[in-house]
Amino acid sequence: MTTQMRASRRFLIVGLAAAVFVVPACGRRAATEPDCRALLARMIDVELDESGFRDPVLRARSRENLGRRFSVDLERCKGLMVPKDLHVCLASARTTEEIVHRCLE
Repeated sequence: MTTQMRASRRFLIVGLAAAVFVVPACGRRAATEPDCRALLARMIDVELDESGFRDPVLRARSRENLGRRFSVDLERCKGLMVPKDLHVCLASARTTEEIVHRCLE
């Protein structure tokens, strides 16, 4: 595993951990399991893009491995406060940093 991949994965972990501590605010609602799955899936996809994974077979394998690895964080995500337009924000986000700072704060 390259240094860039380790740093990217660390950022993904920090981002998911930050999602666990989102503070309730106006325009927010409790995250459902599909919300949490969408959040995790988008973060993984963006992370794979940033790491240069282009091969569809490697992407699928990496997506599966990372999904299993962060399943505990997925459970902790349920019930957290997220923006009402979470899916719109996730769809437009191009980096994991953008997801954490724009979609989860």
